[in-house]
Amino acid sequence: MMSVYGKESRYKANQSTTRRNCGKKQKKKYYCPQQACKLSILPDEIVMNCLAFVPRLDHGSLYLVSKLHRSLMLSPELYQARSLMGRTEHCIYLCLRNASDPFVRWYAFYPKAAAVNHPSPLVPIRPHLYQPPAASSVVAHGWGIYVIGGMIGGKRSSRVFFLDCRYHTWTNLPSMMLARACAAAGVVDGKIYVVGGVKEPNPRKWVVEVFDPKRQTWSTLSTQPQPQPQTQPDDLYSPSLMPESAVIEVEKTKKIFGLNEKGNVWLYTPSQRIWKTGNSDTNELRKGWHVIDNVIYSCVTGGWMLWCEASELEESAGGEMNWRQVMGLEDLRVALCASRVVNYSRGFTPSEYLDDMLPGHKLSNSGPNMLLFWDCLADWKWEIRCAEISLQRRKGTGEIWGTVEWSEAVTRIDRPLDQYPYHCKILYSKSFNL
Repeated sequence: MMSVYGKESRYKANQSTTRRNCGKKQKKKYYCPQQACKLSILPDEIVMNCLAFVPRLDHGSLYLVSKLHRSLMLSPELYQARSLMGRTEHCIYLCLRNASDPFVRWYAFYPKAAAVNHPSPLVPIRPHLYQPPAASSVVAHGWGIYVIGGMIGGKRSSRVFFLDCRYHTWTNLPSMMLARACAAAGVVDGKIYVVGGVKEPNPRKWVVEVFDPKRQTWSTLSTQPQPQPQTQPDDLYSPSLMPESAVIEVEKTKKIFGLNEKGNVWLYTPSQRIWKTGNSDTNELRKGWHVIDNVIYSCVTGGWMLWCEASELEESAGGEMNWRQVMGLEDLRVALCASRVVNYSRGFTPSEYLDDMLPGHKLSNSGPNMLLFWDCLADWKWEIRCAEISLQRRKGTGEIWGTVEWSEAVTRIDRPLDQYPYHCKILYSKSFNL
């Protein structure tokens, strides 16, 4: 008969061997065996439904837990589940160019993240080494942001880049046939249309390029503009540089509008493949246009926030655009009056033509609310700030009133003011659901 001590020794030896074998087997398959096994015993649909409830701000932490978690977070099915379950979140991305940095930098913007787990509301994204430093056409569509064309070393570029906002990775897409800068761009029926922005446009014939995100291919559309009065010179109607552009809807038809450097409005209707001119706006102080619910907003020198109906871009609207003031923003106007980028023409001489043409402030939106990014001087350092403004149209008067929901500093530029006078420029701001 085996002694009790012999049984105990054999039991300990078997237990130790079992632990070693299990440890080897699990270590070979997962970094974190206990948590991985808990997920592996559940059906895939249940796992995806559970992860769909995790906020995107916590995706980075979950990504580091194990290989299994990492593969699940990188799965396209996760974002499809979030969309089907109505768990998508409004994402905001900001692009900055610092004079002391050779690269253009993109950031994911979390307005309230500073009070939670992040030291800054801006989460940096690895830059693309070849993104043009200025004059690109940027559109948000699907899972990410398309950066189209731009200016590099004084020359236009035809290259196209895609920032996948699910994983914060870059992809090089097929280039356009024509090099463009400050082109009008917009998404209509799932396709990206790019017009204008070429070096020497022919006013009698334009080539519109269309990108199909599903096929990853470019195609061209040769279009003819509607006849223009012979008394006007051709270059007046030439859609060369278009610093302002967006998609509007007029009489249930989507159109891409572009405002060229001379203040002339162009409208392109993809369904009809025709150009036509709209009402002009020669006020050079009205820059940084943005469309929310088919209303155009602009911030001008002096800190005024203005608006007009998108339908007033059409010549048939009466011959001119009727800009009106957004009421109720007097306190915000005081803050904007101290801004260099809003009051760009006061006391600062831009060193480049594009810096003079393009504003430094940016308007964006968070759902129906407006987002305004601008800079100011605080404690002898430059700050870039953001304010969210809710908008309400009064039924009786038709006026639009704004209310500042919150305002906070986004980042601070820790550089001597005299060392980099053109310290930082807000290039782009895009928002969409993800």
